[in-house]
Amino acid sequence: MEDFKREVNTTLINKLKGEILFNEKLLEDIKKGDIIPAIREDRIDFYYYNSLLFQYNGIFKTHSKFAFVPKEYKPTYVANGTELGEVVDFYVGYENIKERAKLYTSPESIGVHSICKAGSILNNNDYIVLDIEIAFTPNKDNNEVQATIDQLETSKKQNRIDILLYSIKDRKLLFVEAKHYSNKEIRANDIPPVVNQIERYNKEINNNYNELLKSYSNYIKNLNELFENEIIPVPIEIVKQCGLIIFGFDSNQRDEYLKEKILPKLNDIKTYSIGNAKDIEIQKLYNALV
Repeated sequence: MEDFKREVNTTLINKLKGEILFNEKLLEDIKKGDIIPAIREDRIDFYYYNSLLFQYNGIFKTHSKFAFVPKEYKPTYVANGTELGEVVDFYVGYENIKERAKLYTSPESIGVHSICKAGSILNNNDYIVLDIEIAFTPNKDNNEVQATIDQLETSKKQNRIDILLYSIKDRKLLFVEAKHYSNKEIRANDIPPVVNQIERYNKEINNNYNELLKSYSNYIKNLNELFENEIIPVPIEIVKQCGLIIFGFDSNQRDEYLKEKILPKLNDIKTYSIGNAKDIEIQKLYNALV
């Protein structure tokens, strides 16, 4: 996994800190936990409701799906002949772009967003969501924004882990796969597909342990440069087994199906289940899965 890198240079970070879009729009949403910044190789991604809202590699980019909107944008139908046009100024069109991105979310993405919000990196807690949508195999497409966002729609076919938790106290990383209760991958007469999926992730984690640890040490150093907050220490350990969180069910579904037909078939996978992802506490999630 020599291509797995999570690092940008100081020049890029300093340039980003001088951008009005970052200072007056993104930063405020990052503080609220609505936007998740993610360090990649030579760029920084910004996620909103699990959609890749912007990429920054010296300039901001967004997907045409999000930027191509009616001039008087409202999230509704438009009449024949309505004049459409690209949002050419991301600062002015920021809220419109966010609204467009939110239209592409799924129940699972909304749940992941709630988890990320609870574990915002600027919440001054000891347990945070450090990264999301972690692809072990980097995308080589020249149109990185287009390719990356399109890939989110077919992520079932890829090694893309939903969440990376970090215990600042323990200095330990924990990968977590997230599944909505309605997801067919947690159901099967024999072994559900999620079991093979997590086994694949575990193999990647164990085979590339040192590279992952190094990459996320660089990742955290970049975050410390970017936010200039209390220094987050670099990790010294990775939990070698990916955990699983299942959410989006009511009490009847929990008692009549989840406990009887889903959880018993997950083998030895450490699993945490919660009806409403908005009720998640990151420390409880972490402690249940380590």
